[in-house]
Amino acid sequence: MRIWDILAVCILIVIALLGKYPPFGNDQSNEIRRPPIETVKPPRNQPWQPSAGPVLSITLEDAKKSSTGTAFSVAKDGIWVTARHVADGCEKIALQTGTKRFTQVRRIVHHPNADISILQTNYGAQPLPGIGTRIFRGQDGYSFGFPKGKPGDVYAKVIGRRTMAVRGRYSTREPVVAWAQINRIPDRGTHLGGISGGPWVDKNGLIIGVHVAGAPRRGRSYSSTPLSLLYILKHVGLYNNKVGSTKSNLSVHKTNFSRTGDRLRQSLTVTKVYCIVSNNWR
Repeated sequence: MRIWDILAVCILIVIALLGKYPPFGNDQSNEIRRPPIETVKPPRNQPWQPSAGPVLSITLEDAKKSSTGTAFSVAKDGIWVTARHVADGCEKIALQTGTKRFTQVRRIVHHPNADISILQTNYGAQPLPGIGTRIFRGQDGYSFGFPKGKPGDVYAKVIGRRTMAVRGRYSTREPVVAWAQINRIPDRGTHLGGISGGPWVDKNGLIIGVHVAGAPRRGRSYSSTPLSLLYILKHVGLYNNKVGSTKSNLSVHKTNFSRTGDRLRQSLTVTKVYCIVSNNWR
């Protein structure tokens, strides 16, 4: 079977699991419902972040399909971050919290001009330490998640800035950070679909972006900026000084980044997102 055939089968299994097994934590309902969706309004009477560098154009299909992605915790009370293209258009959406265990997403908040969404649940997990705002050319960074639906991690270096223009189901235009991939563990080829929504962190584990796109043949990845993330977090009542926890201090480097990713997945700080689109759900 081809990889996408396997993915389709997995999605069907997940749909069955969501109906058979109760969600995790305080969620008592066996039914995963469509969550309320909100798009934050853009700032008034002030310019958005300036564009920079060459334009990276992305076209999204008009019809959303069932898929998986990555999300990460920024607060213990159930506030998670993912990429907007992961969460947009889902009829049912849930985070995996263990084998055959899920927690349903209660609310989705989309960024007005960036590929970022906030997911809110009744269940929370240990968050990443906080948000870093300093990014420079040549800086090391690390991304964790579920490329191709399986655990995987990326080590890369900042090579510059770009402008990402998205068209299709929605339209956004935002400055992004461009990364040159140095190492992927495990290395399952150039395609990293499924890691979208995962965090990019610096050597101290501070969040410096959200994994939003890639150019597989060139070994490039792209992340949102910290300013974009801070903007939308403010609209769910989470300011920079409240993001994360000092108990989750990290030390990440090129020799331990994969082990760090494993620990973050085990603690559910980084988890898998299931987006279900079906014509016959109730």
